[in-house]
Amino acid sequence: MSGKNQKYNKPSGKTTQKGAQPVPKVKVAILPEYPVWLNYALLGGILIITYWCYHLTLHNQFTNWDDGLYIYENAYIKNLSANLHSILMTSAGIAYYHPLTMLTIALNYKYSGLSPESYYVVNILLHLINTGLIFYLSVIILNAMVKKGYGKIQGIPYLAGLCALWHGIHPMHVESVSWIAERKDVLYLVFYLLGMIMYVRYIMEGKTIQMVSVILFFALALVSKPLAVVFPLSLFALDILLKRDKQFEPKEGSLISKLFIVGWKLVINKIPFLIVSFCFGIYTFILQKESGSITSSTVFTMLQHISFAGVNYLMYIGKLFAPFHLCSFYPYPELTEANNLPYYFYLAPLVAVLLTVSVFYFAYKQGENFFRVVLFGFGYYFFNVLFILQIVSSGPSIMADRYSYASYVGFVFMLVFLAYYLMNKVPALKTPVIIFLVAYSCMYAYLCEARTEVWHSTKTLWMDVIKKYPATIDTVYNPGHSQYVIHVHQGVETAYKNLGNYYVQDKTPPDYDSAYMNYVVLENIKSKDAGVYSNLGNIWAIRNNYKKSLEEYTKSLSLDSKNFDTYLDRAITYSRMGFNDSAMRDYNHAFHMDSTNQKLLENRGYTYLDGVKDYPAAVADYNRLIAIDPNNHDYYFKRGIAEFNMGKMKESIDDFMREINANPKNNGCLFDLSLAYKAQKQYSKAIEYAQRAQQYGFKLADTYLPELQKLAKSGG
Repeated sequence: MSGKNQKYNKPSGKTTQKGAQPVPKVKVAILPEYPVWLNYALLGGILIITYWCYHLTLHNQFTNWDDGLYIYENAYIKNLSANLHSILMTSAGIAYYHPLTMLTIALNYKYSGLSPESYYVVNILLHLINTGLIFYLSVIILNAMVKKGYGKIQGIPYLAGLCALWHGIHPMHVESVSWIAERKDVLYLVFYLLGMIMYVRYIMEGKTIQMVSVILFFALALVSKPLAVVFPLSLFALDILLKRDKQFEPKEGSLISKLFIVGWKLVINKIPFLIVSFCFGIYTFILQKESGSITSSTVFTMLQHISFAGVNYLMYIGKLFAPFHLCSFYPYPELTEANNLPYYFYLAPLVAVLLTVSVFYFAYKQGENFFRVVLFGFGYYFFNVLFILQIVSSGPSIMADRYSYASYVGFVFMLVFLAYYLMNKVPALKTPVIIFLVAYSCMYAYLCEARTEVWHSTKTLWMDVIKKYPATIDTVYNPGHSQYVIHVHQGVETAYKNLGNYYVQDKTPPDYDSAYMNYVVLENIKSKDAGVYSNLGNIWAIRNNYKKSLEEYTKSLSLDSKNFDTYLDRAITYSRMGFNDSAMRDYNHAFHMDSTNQKLLENRGYTYLDGVKDYPAAVADYNRLIAIDPNNHDYYFKRGIAEFNMGKMKESIDDFMREINANPKNNGCLFDLSLAYKAQKQYSKAIEYAQRAQQYGFKLADTYLPELQKLAKSGG
């Protein structure tokens, strides 16, 4: 690219190709004109501020939005040694293939179990690392820009510090840090940034080991989150910023031929990256399609999808500047009766194009260097939101705060550089600009810290969504037709459903009335979510209205005949009703859908044990549960009961002892041990455990201990 106000001094040296200059061998200093302590002091202060903004996150609870999928319901992470191969080689039961992320979560579980704090500690540490890496990346980019003809850039540590600070405390990034299920965001950006750092060094120094490092970090980013497939495009943005195209620019030829040659040279060394990205992207698309994360294209027209892309492109930029009305779930707009979107959606793509072209034109008029910075900022942003603009619908929400986590990096760098440019071009504005930047940073910090409180628990999360997008039913009188017109605002169905689930599953004691109020809202707006009616069925079952309960389950299955949860919940209800044959039919149906689901195996195993009295089948289910979670001693206890009833006394005693070692006051288990020892004619031990059971509150039959004592004296 050439600018009208800039001159480029070509590096000296022999050419390796006709018309091409070699990669300049230039060492990239970190802070060439500033004392070493300054960057440490700045970075330390930035990290402290960032940590303060997130300190409340350490007290957060798990939420019922995918945390179960990743952690407390995930069979793969609960036995790392047995499932390591599955974690590394499969999607581990999730719609993404991100084995490195799953490995970090499995390690979290191995060393801290279900303590939420340790998971949040790791997320915050990774976010702090990313903040530090952005500082370092900004420094080496700014120093490289000096070497590449941008002129002297003053205050590099302060500019880099502002880039890092705004990444660290921007409210849009709270979702990525304060949501455990988004560990993949903070993890993949670590490797993404390291890859960019090594690429800048490769541009400046040309060492093969640096390019090998770029490839390695790219691979690690990919297996942390598939969205890293856009990494090669981010490298193109760096090529433009650091004028790498200049070294491939021929001396002669037309403008079109020069652009073609330069473009080809920039592409050719990224072909391996692009091939890997393409293959990994296709694999991810298939996984998401199979899981239902990618919705049917028949819901919206192609024009409407393009409209979504325009709106999202503008919204992410808008929320960079004004991070207000943030929400964990942004619903798709409601269509009119003619299946149209609100008019401004159709205008959004045009506005997005006009805005971008206008900014580019203004930047071009300022000269080549200015234009390249703007092209880098917008290019990096666009490449990193390219696959989440909803041209293809992915997920139930139209946009998500978390997608800003990586995409803002280049845009923030551009804004900081533009602020520096303004202060240097108009010195009188230096003080007002600095005051403005400080005030803006304070606003970011305040909003960031406040936003972390929304993620404190399932209740705070979904109540915030409902507050911003409530479901309402408006009744409007239409005089012309002498009738009332009912208009339903759907709100966010996921919020009502998950909040209802919270009141049943997470609150102690369960608040069934509050749960019902949330589910019935969805019933009134005629939700098509089969899970809603399954949950209503559970509420009626708990209230012992089994007829109403079964009606709701039937309604659920009419919407989704393959709904695992409905079959499981109906099986549990049948079991409570004493209809064991019907219960086993539904349990087995659910088992064929998911043979590793702990809730299913726990309930089916108990029905085998206590209802059907099929003790070998009960043992088989408890064996499966122990393989999934070998540290759950209740599984051994119940397996011991089944073994006792099968006459396998030695095995039952071993299992009972596992429970007693973990819970020595379990009086029921102590009594069962007494019975098992009695069956083996070890009467002294039978007496010992009977007395311990009695000590901890178990009511023995009046004749039990005298009988044991008599047997002990007589030798059986």
